[in-house]
Amino acid sequence: MAHQQKHTILTLVLGVIACTVANITWAKRYPDDPFAWQHKPMDAKEIGTTAGQMQFSVLGTTVISSSNDDPYLGGKMGSDYMLNEYGALRFYVAQDLFEPNGGSIEHRFTSFRFGSSWHLNPYRAVDIGSFIDAGVLVVDFIKGKSGDKAPEVTLGGFMMYHIDSALFIRAEMERAWCNVEIDGIDTKQHRTALSLGLGMAF
Repeated sequence: MAHQQKHTILTLVLGVIACTVANITWAKRYPDDPFAWQHKPMDAKEIGTTAGQMQFSVLGTTVISSSNDDPYLGGKMGSDYMLNEYGALRFYVAQDLFEPNGGSIEHRFTSFRFGSSWHLNPYRAVDIGSFIDAGVLVVDFIKGKSGDKAPEVTLGGFMMYHIDSALFIRAEMERAWCNVEIDGIDTKQHRTALSLGLGMAF
C-alpha cells in the first residue's frame, strides 16, 4: 500500500514538472501577438486648466467706448499663472488701435492691468470663469503725446477651449471703468470690450 502511494506521488510530481517545462518551451516558441497594439491602454493626455500652469494669450478686441461714437479695434496680450486648479494671477496689456473703416481714433488708450481670475471647470477641454483687474490707463502712450494717467478697474468673464494640452482658444467679455483727465478735461472712459484669440499653456 505504501509502495503504491509513493508511486502515485512520484507520478504526480513528474507530471507537474513535465507540464511546467512544456509550458515554458511552448511560450518561447509561440509567436508575438500581431494585434497587441490594439489592446494597449491609451496614453494619458493632460488637457485643460491645471495647477502650476502658465497661460499666455494674444487677443484681438472690439471696443465700445463712451468717448467714441463708433466701435473700434484693439489688441490685448498677457498671461495667467494658475496658483491651483481654480485660482490664478494675471497680467495683461490692452492697446487701442483703429476704427474698422480705417478711421483714426482721437486718443488711443493703453492699459496695464494686474488681477486675479477664477476657473470653474478645470481639467476639461471647455473652461469658463471670471476675472477682476486693476491697473493704470495711459493716454496716447504709443504716440508719446500727453501721457495722462488714471487708475482703471476691469470686471469680466471668459471661455476657453483647449484644442490639446498646449494650444487653446480664448474669448473674453469685459467692462472697464476709468475717469481720466485729457487735455485738462476730466473724461469718463467706460468701455466694453469683446476679445477673441489664441493662447499657449506651459
